[in-house]
Amino acid sequence: MAFVSDELLNEISMANDIVDYASSFMQLKKSGRSYMACCPFHNEKTPSFHINRDKQLFHCFGCGASGNFIQLVMRLEGLDFQDAVRQMAERAGITIPENGARQSTELTRRKERIIEMNKFAARFFYDTLIDADKGRAGREYFSARKLSKKTIIKFGLGYAPDSAGSLTDFLKSKGYTAEQIVEAGLAVTRNGGVIDKFRGRVMFPIINARGKVIGFGGRILGSDKLPDGRRLAKYLNSPETPVFDKGSNLFALNIAKSSNEKDIILCEGYMDVITVHQAGISNCVATLGTAITENQAKLMLRYGNEILICYDMDEAGTKAALRAIDVIASVGGKSRVIRITGAKDPDEFITKYGVSGFRSAIDKAMPSTEFRISLIKRSYDLNDTDGKIKFVEEAAKVFAGLSDPVEVEAYIKSTAADTGISEQSIFGKYKEIKGRTYRPSSMRTKEEFKRRELNRINSGKPPEERVTNTVLEAEKRLLSLMSKSRRLCRKASGIMKPEEFSDDVYVKLARIMYEKTEAGEQLEAASVINEFSGDRRAENAAGAVFFNREEYSDEEKTLYDLIYTIKLSKLEAKIKAANDPREIGELLKQKSSLARERGEWSGKI
Repeated sequence: MAFVSDELLNEISMANDIVDYASSFMQLKKSGRSYMACCPFHNEKTPSFHINRDKQLFHCFGCGASGNFIQLVMRLEGLDFQDAVRQMAERAGITIPENGARQSTELTRRKERIIEMNKFAARFFYDTLIDADKGRAGREYFSARKLSKKTIIKFGLGYAPDSAGSLTDFLKSKGYTAEQIVEAGLAVTRNGGVIDKFRGRVMFPIINARGKVIGFGGRILGSDKLPDGRRLAKYLNSPETPVFDKGSNLFALNIAKSSNEKDIILCEGYMDVITVHQAGISNCVATLGTAITENQAKLMLRYGNEILICYDMDEAGTKAALRAIDVIASVGGKSRVIRITGAKDPDEFITKYGVSGFRSAIDKAMPSTEFRISLIKRSYDLNDTDGKIKFVEEAAKVFAGLSDPVEVEAYIKSTAADTGISEQSIFGKYKEIKGRTYRPSSMRTKEEFKRRELNRINSGKPPEERVTNTVLEAEKRLLSLMSKSRRLCRKASGIMKPEEFSDDVYVKLARIMYEKTEAGEQLEAASVINEFSGDRRAENAAGAVFFNREEYSDEEKTLYDLIYTIKLSKLEAKIKAANDPREIGELLKQKSSLARERGEWSGKI
């Protein structure tokens, strides 16, 4: 990507409304000069996530997440700095100049190389599939699954020939080394050599939300049993690479994200998803051969109000659905379950009952709590007193995990109707279990966050150099004041050196502010915070400085008071730790001098 100056970064940020962007990921509510929402980076019920439209900043007062517009895009969409800037520029219709290209980091170069190799590999697999001789086995498989040519092209499906080095040789002809091909997950080392990872399989490119091929899934054709009795994996996915994380991506999300449907359908396998899409239902995705993760649930909830779980209704599928319900709930999402009855999977269901039958099943999707209760109900005879008691006990455990009191009351009523046991008795059991299972939130509190930061800063320092939360808070408030005007920053620069700040982030912030002030430049929060991109902790600390909302009747006096507090606290720490009487005497003199200087600063500077 071309070099992006501070001016261009500011232009890109200001051309995009941070509130408009964030509202597609979370429900925002106006609160004074800010907008509030439940934080997308930790679980909470009371909103503590704030967005400042004027400054283009975000800050969570719960977990400490903080930063500018570009960094919000990076976190929400899993992009690096360059991709986030490029995406925001495209969104605003701004062209990034080609001259003066910024040197890519080594990691960025590796990622770009792997993406490029994956693109070549996807084309190779597709070309092999449509080859009259080489792709016959793959075409026969897709034909048996009733996939149209249009669907094959839409998903970029392909075939990996059953040979040791077809893809590897092809990529080498493009200039890639064996080591680079292995790093991309397209080849593996065997007996000192390198061979293709995918052999004799139909291929499913895995494409991220930005349309980049990041990996592959391959299904074996024929028997998975080897002559020596060992078995091959039926489905084989790319390994973890710098661009591919199975737990943070979804199959077909690149298509589903553009659907006009309000919800996202989650299926188990690639073929389930492809069949549903071919039937004209385009809001369907699948996990990548693993159980659903929190990151995948969050990703789906960016593009859908609810997640409709469409798994096989056998024992394994039911267990997987229950796990999915828990994971989705853990990130604050809602889910329902599509009941596939009379067929083993969506593919077979659509074949038997047609698209209209599948759409009807979607419309009848069962709320997740109702699904849980229905499974419990199967296990007990509600005509038997003991069965009723056990059913109520198990159902009450489910109710104890609900946060909506209206939902709790509704299910207690229906359980009472099913069993003949009074609502009051069921509510009593619910309260008993609720009290027994309640645990304080594991979420890191603001105080815990501060304590962790303090321990990190003081780690390895001698006693006389350790700081308190009071000092760190004073330093943050001082920097916040300095950021408000060049006048205040210039006054601070004559008294407080950058290296006198305790946190390395604050040292760097002070240095940047002083340099910009000296050069007569404006202190634009967004551009300053960009200096910390890529270091999440530093982004949070820097963002919190610029998001400080305190107002002071006399800003200049407050500036001097804060500097005095910081210097005095550090002197007192040294005095407390000192043992040499001469050293203590010298420090006490410095303390007296500091008090005199405090009175001179306003007139001296």
